[in-house]
Amino acid sequence: MHASHANSGFPVHRTRVVSGAGDEESFETKDSPPAVAGPLPSSNARGDQPALAATPPILIDLVTGADSLGESLDLLSAAAMDHVVRTAGSDVGCGVVLRQHKRSPAVTGSSEQVITLLEWEQEAAEGPVIDVLAGGHPVAVLQRNGDFRWQRYSGQLQVAGFGSALAIRLRLDAGGVDRTGAGGDTSQASAALAFFAQDEKAFPLQVIAEARSFAVLAARSLQMAIGMHAARSLAIDLRSALDSRTSINVACGVIMAQNRCSYQEAFAILAKASSHRNVKVRLVAEDILQGLPEGAPNPHFSR
Repeated sequence: MHASHANSGFPVHRTRVVSGAGDEESFETKDSPPAVAGPLPSSNARGDQPALAATPPILIDLVTGADSLGESLDLLSAAAMDHVVRTAGSDVGCGVVLRQHKRSPAVTGSSEQVITLLEWEQEAAEGPVIDVLAGGHPVAVLQRNGDFRWQRYSGQLQVAGFGSALAIRLRLDAGGVDRTGAGGDTSQASAALAFFAQDEKAFPLQVIAEARSFAVLAARSLQMAIGMHAARSLAIDLRSALDSRTSINVACGVIMAQNRCSYQEAFAILAKASSHRNVKVRLVAEDILQGLPEGAPNPHFSR
């Protein structure tokens, strides 16, 4: 899913920035300021002063008050928009796209226009967010009337009322891998922040730098939120499985007492009833338990 790039002959000056990082590159067009792509510099350019000690990163709270991963993405979108608006000094819309293995992309944003544009981009496989999610440069900037890389996307950008867009990849590394199989494996997840503004030159280098600094915190915070929600989901699934198994076992005990049969025979009776009624075995078992004089027993772990 790579975007198709139109080669219009638009004057572009491309320079390689040597910093040892391996993937830094800056882009300049005649009508737009340079958009820097690559990791943030880790030391001063002159190299004549010792680097300052790294400040411990501050995580953004994306879990408190969020009952789902979607709500955490909403919190992230709001925090990112607030941060960039203060730097840009103008109204900026923000959205988040999260891709996880064997799941549809999760898309959220600060407005319906942002969400619609991000969803269109995912379906059309064209645009700056698609590029950064595909593992290309970690930053992509589009000025609607000065960039011909994504012609169809530029049209959609205009329809949505925006003049420029900024996409930044969120680096989700293997440090947050969920070993439980609950769907929180960040080694198979990718995410990006997207910012939109009416002004065609709303994202100069200073705004891009601030947005990239925020993206470092956002990536760590999102990685933690994915793990937390995966753990919650796993706990709910395990609780449901234990409740289900308890109901089935107790129902089998009732059938064994009534029919003087073995556990295997009792379970076969449940399975046959389940197939005949086209419902789950657990529901058949719960119906049997509801008929007990004291009703269905509660499992000890739910008290």
